[in-house]
Amino acid sequence: MKFIFPFIFILLFSTQSFSQIQGEDEVYLNNLILEPEFPGGMEMFYSYLMKRLDHSKIKSGEKLIVAFTVNELGDMIKIRLVQFKDETTAIEVLNALKNFPKWKPAYKLGNPVSVELKIPIVFK
Repeated sequence: MKFIFPFIFILLFSTQSFSQIQGEDEVYLNNLILEPEFPGGMEMFYSYLMKRLDHSKIKSGEKLIVAFTVNELGDMIKIRLVQFKDETTAIEVLNALKNFPKWKPAYKLGNPVSVELKIPIVFK
C-alpha cells in the first residue's frame, strides 16, 4: 500500500500538468477566446498603414516586426519594433502606427481582454 500511494500521487499530478494552458494570452481554446480584429481585416490594416507612410523614407526590401497590445477598448498601445535594420524606416513605421483606428478587442469567455500581437511588415 505504501508503494501504491506515491505512484498514484505522481500519476495524478503528471496528467494534470499536461492539461494546463500554456499562458494567459493564448488566443485559442475551444472558441472561448476570440482574436482581436482590425476593421476590414489584416489586408485593410496593411493598406491603411501604406497610405500613412512617407514612402521616400522607406528602404526597399526592409523587413520589420512590430509588436503592440490591443487593449480591452480596442486601442493599440505599447507599440514597439521587435526587429528592424533601417532606423529611418523604423521611425516612419512607428509614426504611421500612431492614431490607428480602434480594433475589435479580443474576447475571453465573453469579456474583452488585452492581447499582444506581433505583425511582420515587408517592403518590396
